[in-house]
Amino acid sequence: KVYSAAIAKTQKIWTAYLDSIMKVGQMQILRRQITNELNYSCRFDSKHLAAALENLNKAILADIEAHYQNPSLPYPKEDNTLLYEITAYLEAAGIHNPLNKIYITTKRLPYFPTVNFLFLISQFPKLQYNRNLGTV
Repeated sequence: KVYSAAIAKTQKIWTAYLDSIMKVGQMQILRRQITNELNYSCRFDSKHLAAALENLNKAILADIEAHYQNPSLPYPKEDNTLLYEITAYLEAAGIHNPLNKIYITTKRLPYFPTVNFLFLISQFPKLQYNRNLGTV
């Protein structure tokens, strides 16, 4: 009896965990879709603005990368608002990857990657590939 109660409790936990993971996944997909729509609209409405933002972003990233390869090269100072301002423009134009943005941080949880891996393995049989959509 104790064993079946433990299994039922575990299934309840997995179900709640699945619901949470599904909500986060749906939000990530929505964020990605919004970014794609913003990017498309920006390119359609103002291709010159989109090209200028992309080139400015590439130039700044190249300068920062060059600084890390050779620390004697300049790096934007803390009081320089260029990086903050360009980030706002890039996000408004959809020229960024919303999946790389960190909104909150937490302390490291032990065995969290292992639990997620086991959870993913347990959910694989429920997934199906849709060729028309190119998604699972």
